[in-house]
Amino acid sequence: MNSVTLMATNADRLIVHLHGEPIAELARGRSRSAVSLNWNLGFTPGPVRLTEAFSVIPEIQPPERAASNWLGGYAPEGNQRLAMAEARGVRPDDLFALLREFGGSIAGAVTISPPEEPAEHRPRYVSVKGAMVERRLRQAIDRHDLGAHDDSRSMIPGFQPKVLLARIDNRWQEPHGRAHSTHILKPRLSSRPEAIPNEYYGYQLARAMGMATYSAELGRFGDQIALVVERFDRRILDGEVQLVHQEDLAQALGVDWLDAAAKFQDQERPRRQDRPSARSIAELLATIPDSPGLAAAWLDRLAFAVLIGDNDAHAKNVSLLHEPGGTRLADAYDCVPNLHQPGRIAYDLALSVDGVFDQRRISVERLESEAASWGVLPRHSIRARLESTVTAFAAAVETVAPPRGATPELRRRFVTTAERLLAGGEIGDPES
Repeated sequence: MNSVTLMATNADRLIVHLHGEPIAELARGRSRSAVSLNWNLGFTPGPVRLTEAFSVIPEIQPPERAASNWLGGYAPEGNQRLAMAEARGVRPDDLFALLREFGGSIAGAVTISPPEEPAEHRPRYVSVKGAMVERRLRQAIDRHDLGAHDDSRSMIPGFQPKVLLARIDNRWQEPHGRAHSTHILKPRLSSRPEAIPNEYYGYQLARAMGMATYSAELGRFGDQIALVVERFDRRILDGEVQLVHQEDLAQALGVDWLDAAAKFQDQERPRRQDRPSARSIAELLATIPDSPGLAAAWLDRLAFAVLIGDNDAHAKNVSLLHEPGGTRLADAYDCVPNLHQPGRIAYDLALSVDGVFDQRRISVERLESEAASWGVLPRHSIRARLESTVTAFAAAVETVAPPRGATPELRRRFVTTAERLLAGGEIGDPES
């Protein structure tokens, strides 16, 4: 009787770890899409901040919806969540079940496990060659399941097909159980063959401007070409994968984890409090203690998204890294110049600038007005910072060659964008 009761209790509980230390327990919430988070007795917050989504106060349970949106923000989106949930026989809106099945390795340094770990959850790596990597990339495209093995306990946010692998001692390893990956591989899709080279070009420009330091390359695995991206929330130390804690700004702002549109500013109601804006992000960043310069770094990142025409620079594509020395903006990632796709008709950004979504109508003056409205940056320094960012972008475009397969006119459009902004005008139509 007691063993049956214990098994039922354990089945309804999960343990939340931060850097391997158990800090809380999870139970099912009042709805299927919610979980209840309770701090462990004796829990004391350490030097690494857990989240900006709610106050972490020992013995005070965080609001259920806030905890659910934060943890749900680590889940995949769209077809990937549907496929992965179906493969495990759970509903895609069942947050507790998703965390139970895939919470062993998620973005950042939080991990989630059952109270008693099954043998198949334990971490291990299997060396893989190019042919197996190619197979996993095809699987990710065809099944929308991260190309994962049946025993995988890993997940990562996003819609785009991808595969999680580890590169240890310069060899590709497939993570099994709750083993951690170190790299994300994004396959090139036949429907949009230019997208992956374009994203790699965007990354190279970000790196040249000092906004990214991780490695990235275009790799070939059999017939598959993929963008191979080093994870900035992972480190290799003495041959072991170490975690760096991360949360994206949609999580930090508490947006609805189930609503795929919630990470974008609402164009019909741009002042909605439950949707992000450039201003709400800046205001949040300005409140994080012992972390100066976050709002200024956010202005740089917003300007970069405008410069490359990244209409997918929503709140989930900007992250915070929480480290013992404080919080900083993570490297720029998913730098995709989508507004330069062939046949593009709409030119709307994910977040408005000075009330304007149309990228063609953005100028340095509009960016300055937007930043000034935040009320968190010295007004006299804003224009100089923006002009410095545009100048750095122009220099990067001059020195970084587009990769093979990128949209042919991309570099020319970037040159024109920088010239028009530095001349005091709007970006304008890319074809004019």
